[in-house]
Amino acid sequence: MIPRHLSLVTVNPFQLAALQAIIEVEERRQRGQYPYKVALLKQLRGAKAGRITASDVSRAAANYCLKIRGAEPKDRYLAALNTLVESCGDVCPLPLSGCAVSQYFPQTVYHLSERQHRRREKQQEKERLQKRRRYQTAVAQAEIELAFVTPMWLEVWYKRQEKRGIYDDDLTDMLAAWGGRFTGVQVRGFCSGQPLWAILDEMGCELTERPAALQRLDEQMLPNQLHNHRK
Repeated sequence: MIPRHLSLVTVNPFQLAALQAIIEVEERRQRGQYPYKVALLKQLRGAKAGRITASDVSRAAANYCLKIRGAEPKDRYLAALNTLVESCGDVCPLPLSGCAVSQYFPQTVYHLSERQHRRREKQQEKERLQKRRRYQTAVAQAEIELAFVTPMWLEVWYKRQEKRGIYDDDLTDMLAAWGGRFTGVQVRGFCSGQPLWAILDEMGCELTERPAALQRLDEQMLPNQLHNHRK
């Protein structure tokens, strides 16, 4: 093992004890000797052998205290410590506190945080894609609806798209193509770069007060009317 003073990442005493306990148990495991909990406590008291005392457990588990009435017994803490070390921090059973993982295995906490961060990023990206698809669907729906709109009802159509949150830039091209179908509609206005509400306001009577003859002609230019006319 790299000496602590030469390591690139500072190792705290609890983390060092856990790592050394794992190494020691793995080395002796084939001979059926003591479990992780004993090795851990031994490391924390300076590799000295001897009977496990309440003081040893208190040193290893910060929330262990014999003075508290009804406190969990020492054996439960020992079993929990054994599981904690054996799982390298993946499992932290009661009665250990949650900080035991960061105390002994800070790298596990870091990896968990990284996984949660990646999971959040993945979820956010999924939500962005779903939002984008919904928006694209709304734009496509606006274009379908526009095909059945005459100049007289264009402003009503536009206000509906505003409520849907569709940007003017995504409506300009379709409006320019739409306007070319109708007599007397100045399509150049849609390419002026002004907000569409301002363009529609400027066009004013050109759209809403068209002569009756032009209104009848407008109706004939709608897709369903063209289809019926061909029949």
